[in-house]
Amino acid sequence: KAIPKSHPLFQEFRLWQFLRNLKVYQKNAFVNGKQEIDHDVTSDFLKTEDDWVDLFDYLNARKEVESKNVIQFFIARKAILKTEKDNYRWNYVEDKKYPCNATKSQFIARLNKVNKIVDYDEFLREVIPTGSSAKCPKLSREIQLWHIIYSVKDKTQFEKALGSFAIKNKIDKLSFIENFKKFPPFKNEYGAYSEKAIKKLLPLMRRGKYWNESDISDEVKNRIFSILERVDSISNKSDLKNKYESVADDDIPKQLVKSFESFIGKNPLQGLNTYQAGYAVYNRHSEAKDISKWNTPNDINHFLKEFKQHSLRNPIVEQVVTETLRVVRDIWEYFGGGEKDYFNEIHIELGREMKNPANIRKSISEKNTENENTNIRIKELLKELKNDSKTEGEVRPYSPSQQEILKIYEEGVFQSLDKIDDEIIKIRKTTSPSNKEIEKYKLWLEQGYISPYTGIIIPLGRLFTTDYQIEHIIPQSRYFDNSLSNKIICESVINEEKSNATAYEFLKNRGGEIFPLGQGKQAKLLQLQDYEAHCNKYFKKNRAKLKKLLSEEVPEGFIERQLNDSRYISKLIKGLLSNIVREEGEQEATSKNIVTVTGAITSKLKQDWGLNDKWNEIVAPRFKRLNEITQSNDFGFWDSKVNAFRTRVPDELARGFNKKRIDHRHHALDALIIAAVTKDHINYITSINTQRKNHALVSKLRKVKVIEKVDKKTGEIKKIQIAKAFHQPWSNFTTDAKVGLERIVVSFKQNLRVINKTNNKYWSYKDENGKLRLDKEGHPKKGLTKQIKGDNWAIRKPLHAPLPYGEKEYSFSVLEISKDVGRISFIADKNIRAKLNNIVVKYKTIGEAQKYLKKNPV
Repeated sequence: KAIPKSHPLFQEFRLWQFLRNLKVYQKNAFVNGKQEIDHDVTSDFLKTEDDWVDLFDYLNARKEVESKNVIQFFIARKAILKTEKDNYRWNYVEDKKYPCNATKSQFIARLNKVNKIVDYDEFLREVIPTGSSAKCPKLSREIQLWHIIYSVKDKTQFEKALGSFAIKNKIDKLSFIENFKKFPPFKNEYGAYSEKAIKKLLPLMRRGKYWNESDISDEVKNRIFSILERVDSISNKSDLKNKYESVADDDIPKQLVKSFESFIGKNPLQGLNTYQAGYAVYNRHSEAKDISKWNTPNDINHFLKEFKQHSLRNPIVEQVVTETLRVVRDIWEYFGGGEKDYFNEIHIELGREMKNPANIRKSISEKNTENENTNIRIKELLKELKNDSKTEGEVRPYSPSQQEILKIYEEGVFQSLDKIDDEIIKIRKTTSPSNKEIEKYKLWLEQGYISPYTGIIIPLGRLFTTDYQIEHIIPQSRYFDNSLSNKIICESVINEEKSNATAYEFLKNRGGEIFPLGQGKQAKLLQLQDYEAHCNKYFKKNRAKLKKLLSEEVPEGFIERQLNDSRYISKLIKGLLSNIVREEGEQEATSKNIVTVTGAITSKLKQDWGLNDKWNEIVAPRFKRLNEITQSNDFGFWDSKVNAFRTRVPDELARGFNKKRIDHRHHALDALIIAAVTKDHINYITSINTQRKNHALVSKLRKVKVIEKVDKKTGEIKKIQIAKAFHQPWSNFTTDAKVGLERIVVSFKQNLRVINKTNNKYWSYKDENGKLRLDKEGHPKKGLTKQIKGDNWAIRKPLHAPLPYGEKEYSFSVLEISKDVGRISFIADKNIRAKLNNIVVKYKTIGEAQKYLKKNPV
């Protein structure tokens, strides 16, 4: 049974977990003469166990904490100068508050007003018997007080229990009852662990004065010491990067052995994280009850039958979990005939936003709106540039690659300036910028994007020539990051020379070199010092990009983020599906036969495997039909250059439109990619290939182009392999995929209940078994009794359409559009309504919109 979140044990467990994951960063630091972004100073500030305990005590008395509170704690300890506080941050979200110990903080606030208590912390922590009998268990006063508040619901009984607690603990009864009788009830929220599990894990997570070795069993100690023996046996190896390669993933996973390296010379029985403590206690990262094996589809049926609704306390998660299991069961029965071990692997794509709270979902929604505005503005800019005779190169407003390069250009210019004209900010926020605004914005952009590697301005008019390319700061061969924060624009010749080096590595080794640009022009790479200064000035508002630009190797934080996927629904689904493909003796919560795929991987493979083109072919008839209906080419045209129909949507209808979402078969397309992805793909794309050892894997998975390059230092001609698109799973893959998708008929699950069983209850002195209810004094007591007699069903739908029983008169009026902008919702014509809405959004107020409509009638 999951522990209530308000339980003092859970509050303590969560706080130790929070502290174990806490990092304090110095935003700008100089380490060994080199600038470092987000330098980890946690170990400098928290050197001893007493330091950790002091921070724990500080947080343990608080309801919640945010970044500034932690920084203030270190200022008070003179670890941070007050004038330097803005140069430090924690690793959690900057402006978000995190829970500490809400239960204890509320207790302390009320005990403060109670007479005869001197040390509140000691008073709450002291362990005393729960009753007068010698056999009564002993619990801390904090837990005993929590039990009273959590369990006793009757007001009279509650005050009586508070009085008994005060008398037993020799504190002032009247002031104690007065301060606690209005204590707000705890929320019915539960943690992911049971109380039993937390009692086993906490002794290993505590530190300093809170830690007691006698609370840890010999079995757990021996397990930890055996892990430390492995660490000691390999700690003398000089090759730190490869020393764990020889460790076998048998009973102790390699990653676990590596995680204990920090305990060399320290006490390994305290200050463990939940991952380490879980293995020490259970010999795996889960409670024993989670590990099982399903041999037939009936095992899934049994699980679904026993599954209690609301047990996960999230209806969306419950629906996703149960539907997933039903689909797997049906496939197992239909295609596998219920055969044992029919599945040898299960591939899952992990969702990212399933359990985000409302404020995060709102933030994502706002970001999506901002991105949509950017996309519209970028298209309009490209159209303007296409019509500008000064623009060199071929401009294609609907080209995704050209839209991306202009986005990077715009971002670079915008973030490099200290002060930006209010009118420019207004244009960036406008949903439908006018031609005049686009022209002004273009003139503003023409002040230029500066190439980070040469310091030379890239003119907007030459951006779309072959002289410039998008460049990955951290090469994709070493870290798969296709986000804008890992992309800059630079000269094409520089991009080719940089090859598989990081930006910092390239400038460190080759700073000052001169490269020919053609037509008698040349570019000189910045010296490392000048490069650092330029990046700090130009990208100071984009810390994610700045960190990558100044990192010689792949930043450690990226690796941790990639390896640490603790999203609740992902963990739950992986654990359940592991029951189907778990091998004999496998003790991991997630089986090695579960292959997890991210959206970034499926997106990359969809493009390389040509499935985006096939999807365009599948949906193209809809766009062609719209062209016929509208007697136009607004919805697409035949492009003879690629010998295909290019779909598009008119700008006034483009907002919120997604070509993928107009056909439910896109789910089948995604499923096909997920199924075709192999472990080799996952290892190649997500692994950090700093030693470039995967040459064999590159040629196995990707098309390779061999080019010749002249080494400028030696004059020697070198052959270099460049990885291109990924190989298709089989030769006719894209054709087979299209044929398969065209044969799919989409169906919708009908889960609208017409009738279901009633759940009637009534007040009675007797329970469901006919026994008399009695209170603690033995008096009869009323309570809710469930109706169990009879077979009662309730109709959950109307029996008939509502009938009109009276005559009603309706009045109609003809709206004059220029005067009735405020009554847009009453207009019957959808197209007119949409146009008017766009006009109102553009002109901000109804008054301004009406002025425009008088001059420009719809």
